[in-house]
Amino acid sequence: MSIQTTSSFKKVRTALLGAVLAGSLVAAVTPATVAATGVKAGQACTAVGTVGVATNGNTLACKGAAGKAKWTGYKKAAVVFGAASAAFAPKEEFAVYAVPKQLGYFKAENLDVSAVTTGGSIDAVNLVGQGRIDIAGADLGSALQGIARGVNIKIIGGLVQNFPWAMTTDPKKNIKTPADLKGKTIGIIGFGSGSYPFTKAWLAGNGMKETDVKLVAVGGSIAPATVALERGDVDALAFFLSAYAATEFTGTKYNYLPNPAALTGVRSLSWVVNADRYNADPEVFERFLRGAFKGLIYSTQNTKSATTLGYTEIPAALAGQTLASRLDSGTFQLKAWLATATPTSGTPVSWNYLGDIPLGDWTKSQAYTRAAGTTVTAISRARYFDSKVLKNANSFDRKPIVAAADRAK
Repeated sequence: MSIQTTSSFKKVRTALLGAVLAGSLVAAVTPATVAATGVKAGQACTAVGTVGVATNGNTLACKGAAGKAKWTGYKKAAVVFGAASAAFAPKEEFAVYAVPKQLGYFKAENLDVSAVTTGGSIDAVNLVGQGRIDIAGADLGSALQGIARGVNIKIIGGLVQNFPWAMTTDPKKNIKTPADLKGKTIGIIGFGSGSYPFTKAWLAGNGMKETDVKLVAVGGSIAPATVALERGDVDALAFFLSAYAATEFTGTKYNYLPNPAALTGVRSLSWVVNADRYNADPEVFERFLRGAFKGLIYSTQNTKSATTLGYTEIPAALAGQTLASRLDSGTFQLKAWLATATPTSGTPVSWNYLGDIPLGDWTKSQAYTRAAGTTVTAISRARYFDSKVLKNANSFDRKPIVAAADRAK
């Protein structure tokens, strides 16, 4: 099967992305600065607080008092990244962790980055708050829920811009509309996953409550979940688009039930950090995001190469199969994830300010958490969204990254 989007996936993706509010989720117009190049450690600099690229490719920072500032290398730091899923797969852990690690983007920041799995967004938020991991991509709604519960986190940027969750049924069964699910069983990834609040908000948007259906945890792997759907153990699945893509590649068909209008513009994965560690050294997270954003650019420009790098860095994602047997399907799946995580206009070389969460999106996401029954009070964007690292995290030249991706096989 060639790497092209199936018609069912195209329809739901077009519906989701086509509903994006103009000016909200497209590439930001605020230009990021391009880091100075060819600088040397110890060399005098004038723009304190900016970053530069040394001749060996390492990132340096202009530090010191005005008139005495010098280009300075970063101190070694370790960062633990948490993926919002119980198993690694071709999605964020490939684009923003494995690719930057394989291509030396984290090394250029003098970072030692490792990755772990979690039970989902809710679990990831809790682990970050406990200090067991430093940063995670977690649903914004789950992060807002955590903040409301007093979890020790901050949000420093957005990752998945275009809402990725969808409710599906078996096209061979007579469940064609949201109302048909009343009294039925819905398979969710787990009660610690973003699948759970999505399902509650989806039900609320369709005039139903959680008590109108039965929720069953089917785990994070789409293949056995699909078997449960086809066998009739569950009547619907609540998964994200790139998971469906994994089985659609091999010919599986799903009937996509429409998301309610209230979910348009809702944010999904966002960068959640431990508040204490971030407050102590925000520069570490700026460096991580710069490497991650480079990985996102590269992965979009050459998704097949990014998939190869992802499986090389995380061989467990092959699930015992060979790279040759998984490359095409993995590329298809990563493409589907990237469609939710990247701006809907422009090209990678023009995406000059990644990671912003506009106030309108924050507000819509709060309404989403209320519909899911997880928060009832407003969470202040001014207090809990700290975007001060985004400018420097975006300070790098996209052209060499795009050129390297174009050269790769």
